Amino acid sequence: MRVSFIFMLTLLLFMTKMSAQDNSIITGKVINGEDKEPLPFASIRLKNHPIGTISNENGDFDFYIPKSKRTDTLSISFIGFNSYEVPLININRKLEILLTPSSNVLDEVILTEKDPLDYIKKVLERLPENYPQEKYETLAYYREKFIENGAIINKEEAVFKTYYPSQGDSSKNQHLLLLYKPEENPQQFQFMREWFEAKQEKRKRKAIKKGKEFDKEEYDSDMDINLGGPESVINLDINNERDNYLNPEHFNKYEYSFGEETSLNGERLVTINFKAKRTIDHKKDSGKILINTEDYAIVSIEQIGKFSVPFVVKPILFVIGLKIENPTFNTVINYQKYRDNWYPQLFRWDAKINLTKRHTFDTNEISDINIGQVFFINKVDSIANPIDESHRFDEREDMADQVYNDLNLSWGQLNVIKD
Repeated sequence: MRVSFIFMLTLLLFMTKMSAQDNSIITGKVINGEDKEPLPFASIRLKNHPIGTISNENGDFDFYIPKSKRTDTLSISFIGFNSYEVPLININRKLEILLTPSSNVLDEVILTEKDPLDYIKKVLERLPENYPQEKYETLAYYREKFIENGAIINKEEAVFKTYYPSQGDSSKNQHLLLLYKPEENPQQFQFMREWFEAKQEKRKRKAIKKGKEFDKEEYDSDMDINLGGPESVINLDINNERDNYLNPEHFNKYEYSFGEETSLNGERLVTINFKAKRTIDHKKDSGKILINTEDYAIVSIEQIGKFSVPFVVKPILFVIGLKIENPTFNTVINYQKYRDNWYPQLFRWDAKINLTKRHTFDTNEISDINIGQVFFINKVDSIANPIDESHRFDEREDMADQVYNDLNLSWGQLNVIKD
């Protein structure tokens, strides 16, 4: 009986250890090996499976590893740097990963007989070969931060399952909101707060005078400022929607030029710079497109631009003493290669807006608004089914009312951006 008891106890301890490994998490930090500065939004993924995460603004990450993938290899990459790989079984502590700049990156502009626009046209021609044509689905983490004058006013996190139809299908991408986590203690938006509260008090007195009940929540929406939302970022895939700089109808409205050569995972990338000659659709943008020289696939897009306030709105803003300055945006789109196809990996959208409310006798009110959105795809699956129409995410509706956790997921099972 003693031997049997010891055996059962040993087996129990072993099973407990294995169970703990089901939820193993690798923690680390990605650093520039030259200047020792953190590398934000570096790609951390499994080498042989389309599962991964990204580092945060400080280079830190937590990576949840499913039990079935524990024999894989961890791969860390960042454009312009040599990638780093280590077998998962060799990791037993927090990682500090120093990535070194690629030795094959050139400091001069590329010299070629091709015109920069020739690369763009070749990219569009090769879309059917480089990007998945068959249906697939992804699991992605979404985060939005709303910052006013340096203080975080609100933060929302969510997990989406997205169905990408085959390219022969005319339907659009379909999203299912699986998990949603609002900020527990959101702060009040301060811009024009005194004016709003005075307006609220006036409404309250008027309601009481008429013998009516005053519903505060009914009027709280007056201070809502909806400049973000998932719709700004979840459909940035070029197979779903292409911006003007990739639209042949607008080629003559842009200037294209070669930039410096760089690399990713040992593959050469040519940089094509673009710059709008004038404002198009209320915005003027510029940026760069990184193209794989071997298969002409877009690996990354970085875009910056400035919104223009429509002419018809300016007189109205002037009358109420409100001024909008420097409304700018920044977009980043990254792709990952898996089984000879390039799948979307990271969509980022950031916006900055300066608001000023002029007062005749008092100090002007100033509000610097920053909105930061990240949509990171951390799992790709070739087994895909359309999302039930009644459960599809609608950006016009509140997120909290659209959660359908059909996969019974919990936050502890997912790769998110580390705070």
